[in-house]
Amino acid sequence: MSHKLLPRLGSAIASTILSVFSGVSLVGVDKAQAVELTYNFQVGSGGGSNLNFFKMNNSSLTGIGEEYIRVSDGRLYGFTVGGKQYNNLAGATALFYQGDFLGLNAYGSDYATRSELLIPPDEPGGPLYLQSKSNISWSITNKRTGYTTWNPSVLSGYSEAYTAYNGETPNLAGRNFFDDISVSYTLVDTEAEPVPEPLTAGGTALAFAGLSWLKQKKKMAA
Repeated sequence: MSHKLLPRLGSAIASTILSVFSGVSLVGVDKAQAVELTYNFQVGSGGGSNLNFFKMNNSSLTGIGEEYIRVSDGRLYGFTVGGKQYNNLAGATALFYQGDFLGLNAYGSDYATRSELLIPPDEPGGPLYLQSKSNISWSITNKRTGYTTWNPSVLSGYSEAYTAYNGETPNLAGRNFFDDISVSYTLVDTEAEPVPEPLTAGGTALAFAGLSWLKQKKKMAA
């Protein structure tokens, strides 16, 4: 190899390795911060803490000020009607302040209608139908107490039930309000994104350096 080519080859290898390692280093930092978090949470003092959960990815979390991260999956049991077993929390958000998790911000509602034949048409007084309607609405929030402070998470809402005979004006059968029920959280799982291995990065850098040297050699031979 000509001595004139050595400085060029060294420069090409050095600059290529530096640029590749710098790029991999930056990607590694972003990937290391991307973690899938899973929380269980409990509403009030009753059971069900292992049934209520939500998941979120913190890759967009900056740790600066007030941030709301979208929940990717989750379930809230016990606040439904009509025999349903859970509410889907996808689309809810998790509140963070200065990188610290404070609680969920979630809203939901559900309703059900039912019609029951009490007296058949061929019997005296028939037909007589009983229509029932029930609905529920709830929210989980952290109430702000100051510019940078919040109270712990609470769930609030109400449920109502109505009845009517043969489609007449419905009567209120019952109404229940539930206010400021405490919500507690437990971080149960974290799953980190893969980070590039240093040996892999070094191999990639050397491969790029070799290609640069071959291209330079072909130019000199032409």
